[in-house]
Amino acid sequence: MILQGGGRGVLPRHDTATPRRSSYGSSVAGDRIFDPDLARRLVLHEARAQQTPARELRDLGDGWLLHDPSDAEPFWNRLIAPRWPEDSAGFDRRLDEVITLFASLARLPHIRPLSLGSEPADMAQRLRAAGFVAMGAERRMVLVDVAGVSERRAATEARVAATFGSGSVSVSREDVGSEPARERRWGDRRRWAADAAMVLADAFGVDSIRLLALENDVLACISRPGCAMLLVRVDGEPAAVARRASNEEGSYLSSIGTRPRFRRSGVGALATLLVLEDALLAGGPTIHLAVEADNEAGRLLYEHLGFAVVGDPAPDLLLR
Repeated sequence: MILQGGGRGVLPRHDTATPRRSSYGSSVAGDRIFDPDLARRLVLHEARAQQTPARELRDLGDGWLLHDPSDAEPFWNRLIAPRWPEDSAGFDRRLDEVITLFASLARLPHIRPLSLGSEPADMAQRLRAAGFVAMGAERRMVLVDVAGVSERRAATEARVAATFGSGSVSVSREDVGSEPARERRWGDRRRWAADAAMVLADAFGVDSIRLLALENDVLACISRPGCAMLLVRVDGEPAAVARRASNEEGSYLSSIGTRPRFRRSGVGALATLLVLEDALLAGGPTIHLAVEADNEAGRLLYEHLGFAVVGDPAPDLLLR
């Protein structure tokens, strides 16, 4: 048995809908979706989910700038889905303006083109030619198959319980509206956030000097409407974590991580399925996430859980 904290209702009826939906654009090829409008909506929804009172999202007219005045980490300071002139002179002029903008903010120029439908189409190649370096690449994935989520979650719970023993695994949730959050003192919530941050740092190899920033980001999430996190513990030890940011546009799932010693035990899949069920309960037309382009195991897991890839991997380009 998996012990769960935090209230959850009954899954909506669409959990038993037809196995495969193809409502994203006009072209769905196998497990890959080719819809430029969807690709743009997903990255913009992600950026909106990452906003905080201190972290702004600015519409530049031909792209969006996510900027954190208090944190120079490039991930929180990036230009998203730019649409620039096709001609070389116009492109170079806009690039110079953007580099100047980042300099005025005392931030490294960081640009993330779209996975599909970039303008111009060779945006990434042009930026590399201008000296930008790829710091990684992500695949966008969107939920297309909602049938059987509860059954997969139950099967995964059984697998985890068989591995660690009945009653050894517990799940706790934190968000601004949950009963535990309202009843718990700030110090308790801070300790919960520290546990979640420790899992994230261990799962993604984050430098220890960033641990406090991770903890504060967790606290910011669980303290604002629409953002929630869950933490899976094994025998009381933090093992896996997942985050959900929901609004009327849908839910963005992120910070899905498992500490190395608990990998291949099912706890990561369990965290993903539980946060996915929470996203279905929250409603909205779209549930999506991103996975590193070289993380084949992650991609295969998410495809098994009902997600499909949108377009091609999108690079994160940084000018050092």
